[in-house]
Amino acid sequence: MDRKKKLITLLLFVICFFFTTISPKVLAASEDDTITQGVYIDSIHIGGMTAEDAKQAVKDYVDDLKSKKIIVNIDDKTEEIALDKLGYEYKENNYIDEAFLIGKTGNLIKRYKELKDTEQSNLVYNLEFSLSDKKLKKFVKDKLSSHDVPAKNASVKRTGGEFVYTNHSIGRKVNIDKTVDAIKTAILDNWNHEDITLAATVEDDQPKYTKEMVEKCNTKLGTFSTTYTTSSEDRAGNLANGARLINNTVLYPGEVFSAYEKLTPFTTSNGYFEAGAYSNGKVVDSIGGGACQVTTTLYNAVLLSELEVVERQSHSMTISYVDLSRDSAIAGTWKDLKFKNDTKFPILIEAYTSGRTITFNIWGDETRDKKNRTIKFETVVLDEKAPGKDVVTKDPTKPTTYTLTTQSAHTGYVAELYKIVYENGVEVSRTRVNKSVYNASPKYVTVGTKKIKEDKPPKGEKPGDTPEGDDAPPKDTDTNIDNTKPGNTVEDQTSESTQAEEETTNNQTVEDAEDAN
Repeated sequence: MDRKKKLITLLLFVICFFFTTISPKVLAASEDDTITQGVYIDSIHIGGMTAEDAKQAVKDYVDDLKSKKIIVNIDDKTEEIALDKLGYEYKENNYIDEAFLIGKTGNLIKRYKELKDTEQSNLVYNLEFSLSDKKLKKFVKDKLSSHDVPAKNASVKRTGGEFVYTNHSIGRKVNIDKTVDAIKTAILDNWNHEDITLAATVEDDQPKYTKEMVEKCNTKLGTFSTTYTTSSEDRAGNLANGARLINNTVLYPGEVFSAYEKLTPFTTSNGYFEAGAYSNGKVVDSIGGGACQVTTTLYNAVLLSELEVVERQSHSMTISYVDLSRDSAIAGTWKDLKFKNDTKFPILIEAYTSGRTITFNIWGDETRDKKNRTIKFETVVLDEKAPGKDVVTKDPTKPTTYTLTTQSAHTGYVAELYKIVYENGVEVSRTRVNKSVYNASPKYVTVGTKKIKEDKPPKGEKPGDTPEGDDAPPKDTDTNIDNTKPGNTVEDQTSESTQAEEETTNNQTVEDAEDAN
C-alpha cells in the first residue's frame, strides 16, 4: 500500500514538473511566428527568422552562388561565365514551411521532443541545384571551341607543269561532351561555393587526308579543250578569267564542285568584261559573256574522267563549240554545273588558256583499266525543228538598200548523249547520259526604209552611174551567219553578235544567262 502511494506521489510530481517547466516552453513555441533555433538551409541559419525572412535569406544566398564564375583554361587562353548564365537554379522545396512547423504541431510530448532534438543537434536542409544542359553546351561550343585549331589536310596544286604537294598538320579541339561533364561535376559535386577554375578537355584533331594520300593525285583522269579563235578580246578575257578562278581547285572525296560558286560574281571587279549574250532569244551585251564555254569545256573533262555529274543543264539554243548534248550552261542559280568526287582520293582541276584555246585537265588516282577498256560519247538527234520566219525590224533612218542581220537563225533539236564502254574493242555497255532540248530561233534582220531621192545626172552621164574613188558611197554589208547546224566551230563565225555567251533575263546580267555559241 505504501509502495502504491509512493508511485502515485511520484507520478503527480512528474506531471506537475512537466506542466510547470516543459509546457510553457512548448506553448511558447506554438504561439511564436518564428522558426525554432538550430534549423539550417545549407549553411544559412534560419532559426529565429520568420518564414518571409527565411525566404529572403535563402534568395540572397542563392543569388550569391549564381554570381560565382566558372573559369576555363584552354592552353594559354581562358573563357569565363557566371553561373546564372548557365541556368544555375535550386529545385523547388517546402523546407521553410516544414521548418516553421517544428515544435508547433502534435501533442505536447511530440512538440517537446522536436524542440529538444533541434536544439541539441542542428537540423539541416540541403538544397538541390541544377544547370541548363543546353546553356552549358552552348557556352562550351561557342566560346571554348572558338579556340580550336583545325587540322589541315594535305593539298596539291600544279605549278609550271609540276605537282606541288603541301603537308598536313595536326590541329587541336575541345572535346565538348567531356568538358561539359567536367564543369557539371565541379559545380554540382562538393563545390566550396567559390569561383571555379578548371581546364577544358583538349584533344588532337587529326587531318582526314595526309600528304601520303594526296600524293595519289598524280594521274590525268580526263582532259578536254575548246577553241574561241574569232572571239572578241573581251570574250577571250572572260574565258581566261574563268579558267583562273577554277584552276587548282582541289576536291576531296565526297565533295561537290559548283561552277556557280567558283565563277560568281559576274562583275568587273571579279575580272570580267562585257561580251555578247542572248536575252529572250536576242543578242545583248552582258558582263561575263563566255562563262558557259568555261563550264562546257569542264563538263566534257568530267565526262571523260567518269566522275559523278550531280547537275547539268543544256542551253536553250544551240552553241557551236561542242556537239549537241555535250554543252553545260550556267545561268544564275537555276542552271549550274555540279559534279562530285566519287573516288577515294583527292582530285585536282587544272585550267588554263593558250592560243585562243581553253583546256581543263582533271588529275586524280587512276584505277580504271586503261589498257583494255575505252569509252566514247555519242550524240543522237531525236528531232529537228526549222527556224521560224525571219523577224524584220524596219529602220526609217537607213536607206532602202540597208540590210543587217543582228542575230542568225537557230535550228531547234532534241538530242541525247550516250556513253559507250568498250572492253578489248567490244561494246559492253551503252548508257544515256542526258537528254537536251534546244529551241529554234528565227533570224533577226534590220532593213532600211528611207527612200533616197535620185538626182538627175549631168549632161553626158547615164542614169545609174556611180562616182568612183573616195567619193563613192560605202556599201552596206549583210553580216548574216548560219548558226543552224550543230557542231559548227567558233572559227566559222565572224559576227561579233554571234559570239555571245549567256542568255540573260530582263536585267541582262550574266548570272541569269547562258551561252549562245
